[in-house]
Amino acid sequence: MITEKMKATVAAVFIIVLFASSAVADKPRTVDEAVQVLKTKWLQPKDRDWILRNTKDEVRNRLYMGFGTGVRNEFGLRGDNQPLHDSCGTKDPEGCSVVILDRLWESVREDADPALVHQLDCQFQLAYAIHVSLKGFHQLTTRAMIQRLQSQIDSQLPTLAASGVPGCQNFLTLDVAGEPDMGCFVVAPYHNEERKYWDDLTLDQALAVLGIRNLFKTVHYPPKITLDFLRKCQFPKPFPY
Repeated sequence: MITEKMKATVAAVFIIVLFASSAVADKPRTVDEAVQVLKTKWLQPKDRDWILRNTKDEVRNRLYMGFGTGVRNEFGLRGDNQPLHDSCGTKDPEGCSVVILDRLWESVREDADPALVHQLDCQFQLAYAIHVSLKGFHQLTTRAMIQRLQSQIDSQLPTLAASGVPGCQNFLTLDVAGEPDMGCFVVAPYHNEERKYWDDLTLDQALAVLGIRNLFKTVHYPPKITLDFLRKCQFPKPFPY
């Protein structure tokens, strides 16, 4: 089982790697002002590129805790920044931060090449349409994890192509970055109370579950999804120890 300490470590690593910013934020008065502060003062080009190359749900889920906490604290959402709350349409600090994060995702896409955005949307649709099972993934090697995922992807592509869903691309390949040790082990759902994670997950959901537990982030480079590992070997021997 993943301990609370491990969860905290995972969250901290993603925050440090993706969004390390020591700048003290201004206190914007509108959602659009908040987005501009994030884009120009908090985020590096690589961070904006990561946002562009992931779905709104993935960006929101990854940023909500660590990065979102910074937004809530530095922008006065837990204090007296009433104009920003009014712009968000809610007095709830968490709800307002979600509005800002969603608008950030939209704004980054608006700045990008429309042709690339279209390609990404096509691949996002494909990742929603493919369904995979993570049953038996726990304690596989990284190499075997990727092979099993790719096998499930490949088995569904002909049917999806024939049905016209999503109708943008006919193949999808998993790629690897970060130079992981492919012989290291994987943590995946395996307890009975986690059965909902074993079967009938969309591909994007499965990658999110595996990414959090095994310290990799997904980045879409159509027609590939890159699994960018943050450590060479997170689990050198099968977990639990």
